Amino acid sequence: MIFRTIRIVFKYFVYRCRAKNRHGIHSPFVFNFIEKVLNDKTEYPEYELVEKQRSLLFRNPNLIEIIDFGAGKGRIGYSTHLRRVKDIAKRAGIQVKYGRLLHRIVRYFKPETLLEMGTSVGISSMYQSSAMPNSRFLAMEGCASTVEFAITNLKEIGSTNTHFTVGNFDIVLPGLLEETRQIDYAFIDGNHTREATLNYFNQLLSHAGNNSLFVFHDIHWSAEMEQAWEEIKKNERVTVTIDLFFMGLVFFRKEQSRQHFIIRF
Repeated sequence: MIFRTIRIVFKYFVYRCRAKNRHGIHSPFVFNFIEKVLNDKTEYPEYELVEKQRSLLFRNPNLIEIIDFGAGKGRIGYSTHLRRVKDIAKRAGIQVKYGRLLHRIVRYFKPETLLEMGTSVGISSMYQSSAMPNSRFLAMEGCASTVEFAITNLKEIGSTNTHFTVGNFDIVLPGLLEETRQIDYAFIDGNHTREATLNYFNQLLSHAGNNSLFVFHDIHWSAEMEQAWEEIKKNERVTVTIDLFFMGLVFFRKEQSRQHFIIRF
């Protein structure tokens, strides 16, 4: 854990040194994204609704049994253990800064069909689903216990567009994609290994349109995740990527020249 923390701090320092702001960007598409999304300071009313529920989760001391299919040293299959709701929310819940960013991304691009892989107790789901209430939001999570909290949270903020799929992503993702013609937007926050991340990407790729956007969480979380990110950038269908350090955005717009950006956020 200490080694990973030191590594992340070092990687973040390198990122800050390499990252550009809007003045160093010559792509109109990316420049507009910075101006209208990254630099949007609007206090959208949905923020208050989501963060009220987030605060309640952070104070919930109840113990629940969770199933974890995620990455971990020596991890095979899955593990089960008891954890406090507040600890789950603090560990798996997205930071306010990045939750609000996801909300603005969805609000700006207006995708009709959205997929989230890694819902947990629903903090990131609330930020995203509330940005496009008339969209179809597909939420995937491996643990039924945390999904119960996600359902409650989404109900509390008045979100009714979310459809849940519970189970191991490796098993349930193919079936979900068979029923979905196109994924306009995907937020991938699942098993943080190179193999799993590339597997998810390749499956989603066959359902990506010209204007689809994939957002990968924790692209610098480990050497494996960085390897996966570099391989994704090299895919022939990928035209534009934006590295925000804690998130990586992938675009497939054929009208854009092939470019990779590291943007300060």
